[in-house]
Amino acid sequence: MLLIASETIRSNRTLNDVVREMSFTLSFFASPATFGELMLGQSRRIVLLTEHDVCAETVRTLKGAKDRAPFGIIVVADRRALREVKDAELVDKLAAYDNIEWVGTSFDFDRLSASVRRCRRRMLRITRQELETALENGEIVLRYQPKVERNSGAEWLTREAEALIRWHHPEHGLIGPLEFLPEAEAFGLMGDLSEFVLREAARQQVAWRDAGIQLNSCINLASSQLSQEKLASSYRDIVREAGLEPANFTFEVIEQDLSDPSSPHLAAIKSLRNHGFRICLDDFRVAASSLSTFEQLPFDEVKIHASAIHRAKKDPVSMTVLAAVTGLAHNLGMSVCAAGVEDQETFEFLKTIECDKMQGFLISEAVLPNIIRQVYLASDDKGEEVA
Repeated sequence: MLLIASETIRSNRTLNDVVREMSFTLSFFASPATFGELMLGQSRRIVLLTEHDVCAETVRTLKGAKDRAPFGIIVVADRRALREVKDAELVDKLAAYDNIEWVGTSFDFDRLSASVRRCRRRMLRITRQELETALENGEIVLRYQPKVERNSGAEWLTREAEALIRWHHPEHGLIGPLEFLPEAEAFGLMGDLSEFVLREAARQQVAWRDAGIQLNSCINLASSQLSQEKLASSYRDIVREAGLEPANFTFEVIEQDLSDPSSPHLAAIKSLRNHGFRICLDDFRVAASSLSTFEQLPFDEVKIHASAIHRAKKDPVSMTVLAAVTGLAHNLGMSVCAAGVEDQETFEFLKTIECDKMQGFLISEAVLPNIIRQVYLASDDKGEEVA
């Protein structure tokens, strides 16, 4: 899918990270005239406008393109503030579009990517039949994002890869999970998709091992699956059919699925762990509520959300808290993984608080299985070198 953005934000790192993560084709415009040319096509697209781009000519172009193909609009501004510096009526005309998001001027990766996904999801209008056909036709695929972990010799080696589901749509290209999994949940298809991910990850793990690559798999577990009867025994049977053991798999669960102490989700997670699977608390944000979840279950690993790391780099108090949480996890027998590691500075910072594992664009983006082989061999050869 095409993403059209203002030339003024060409070098914006967050924008480029989102484009890379979501496999967009990116085009820039430097004037209302070039914007009009880019909007002439018939394909679906998302438009990213800055405050400077909001003008009468741009709004006229959007009006003229409305009947040619669906599009989404993301405005890098606050709507209320924009009405004060621009023609209020013009801003209201822009705001009247159904598929529009306002991300403000100081957007981060999470905010921009969430807005882009919502825009694309509104354009896709996925049906149950499309998803069922996608599963049958092999359009649902996995990409793998490796983690590096410190071994006893202080070297950083690749020993795990997170299996991330994607839809290789015949018309729209590679679609991320947040754009079709909500529909899969609504259609009751999460069981089929989750089983596909586990079977495919197991098959790929066996293929890697046949090639001399010893990699375990990490898999995100949807909350709807935690209510499934006999989940643990069913998943154990699947991995053993492939000639593997549950210990070769880590299931990542998010904190909000565990907020209620009486939830059946807790029992399901304990059962998975009793059957030999490893459990990781994902998206851990180092808040008071997070710490209560932290104490409820004997997790094997905790994955620190990128926002908590970002705060810790800027604020000494947040850094002290993060270091203390890392120490607590170690005392409880858990490993600590940092998510969203995008640069060497962050990598070096996380080493100082004794983070065990790291994952992010600095290490590798989510890639095809054959690329994982290169990352694995490179990490074994380079050891401490990660960038």
